[in-house]
Amino acid sequence: MSAIKHRVRRGDWQRLFRSVYRLIDMVDPENLVRAAIAALPSAIASHETAAELHAIPSVQRGMAVVSVHTRSTHTFPGVTVHRNHDLSASHSCLVGGIPATSLPRTVFDMGQIVSEKQLRRIVDDLIAQRRVTVEELRIINDEVAKRGKPGSTSMRSVLAERAEGAEKTATRLELKGLAVLREAGLPEPVLEYPIPWNTTKRFDAAYPEAQVAIEWDSLRWHGLIDSFERDRRRDRAALLHGWSVLRFTWKDVTDHPLDVVTTVRAVLQPQIV
Repeated sequence: MSAIKHRVRRGDWQRLFRSVYRLIDMVDPENLVRAAIAALPSAIASHETAAELHAIPSVQRGMAVVSVHTRSTHTFPGVTVHRNHDLSASHSCLVGGIPATSLPRTVFDMGQIVSEKQLRRIVDDLIAQRRVTVEELRIINDEVAKRGKPGSTSMRSVLAERAEGAEKTATRLELKGLAVLREAGLPEPVLEYPIPWNTTKRFDAAYPEAQVAIEWDSLRWHGLIDSFERDRRRDRAALLHGWSVLRFTWKDVTDHPLDVVTTVRAVLQPQIV
């Protein structure tokens, strides 16, 4: 102990916290994070650092970020420290030997620091890789999202687009899409129309006389890759049978309804003159 005190007095070591000393300047973010975790009570890697540990795409690398409980000491040189009161044991894991927020919790926390567009891309990439499910993200959202909490609004919006709700015919996107068509005075499509060359399957909506189908892509799937490939096979089959398939997303219907109307009207124009 006397040797440590001597080194501190001489300036060789810098005392950061009890039993934690800086011997040399730390420039490596991972070492900074490890030191912060050792020094701060219940600290774990989070946000950008956790995203890098989990190999989440499209997130800034080389950041030193941890989270601590709101009642804990919350400063550490060179490290961004977030204070959270809702970090439960189920929200943490070990990644490469470093305590970090779990993948679903990390995704939620990323909603605080990236745009909604980027969060949407991150979620889609992870679902495509089968590393996370909509249900896992929904559970995290239900546990920690609340009014005024950063990230809550973005995650709610992303999850709403990927609603896996009850009846397919009653999804929010389909109801909104039909409302857009009706308000524009377009003809009423036939809902749940059996695909003529494969009557075990159905289009979300169709104009049979015009051989035009509408698919509301609300991302109600569990496996993005399988669904994506299946939908493209369906589109190619439709083309071979003389049908056109128009696909509209939640963002199309909510942010660009005029584009939806213009597209449908243009395709149906010979029938509605």
